[in-house]
Amino acid sequence: MKYFKVLLLLLVTKFAHAGVLGNSVFIEPYVGYRSESIKLTDLALSTTEIKTSQPNFGLKLGYRSLMGIDLNLAGELFSGAASVSGQPENSKFNHTSVSVQLGVNALGLVKMYLGTAFVNDFKLESTTSLPGFKLSGPSFHAGLQFKMFPFVNLGFQYNLNQYAKIEGTAYNTGDKTETYFSKTDSRDYSVYLSTTF
Repeated sequence: MKYFKVLLLLLVTKFAHAGVLGNSVFIEPYVGYRSESIKLTDLALSTTEIKTSQPNFGLKLGYRSLMGIDLNLAGELFSGAASVSGQPENSKFNHTSVSVQLGVNALGLVKMYLGTAFVNDFKLESTTSLPGFKLSGPSFHAGLQFKMFPFVNLGFQYNLNQYAKIEGTAYNTGDKTETYFSKTDSRDYSVYLSTTF
């Protein structure tokens, strides 16, 4: 087994030196437009909805195998102003995520991918009538990407956020969302343009 591992390491090193693996590593910056909705239903069954649609941007670092399988590490930032139901003014927010994605390429023209975020934080800033808070928890997403031109891709992504923790001055009896809400529902959609090099 030890010799097999050494042989495998030598083969990988040889291919990488020849550029076979090196040419499959890529960086993919992207910019797009994202729409997000968060519904928080408290224990008295009163629902607060947070809605926003803003530009977003991110960066992917990926590896593509010779069979067209992609493995990506993706980071994204989404920020701006969000409307909160029952509030007279908008609140500033930022939503940051870091995820792992696994994709399959069809002839280099279409890519389908699935992913999960291990960092997924939505932070809503305080206003004069609303205390701020931060939601965090995993998210799962599915995407479809089309190669429009040699270095330009058009992508669509759907995210399902599963916020399990909340932090804020109004939430001081624990950080689990289930302590304060009977239901949390959050999903978002985005469309983006990217380039790969």
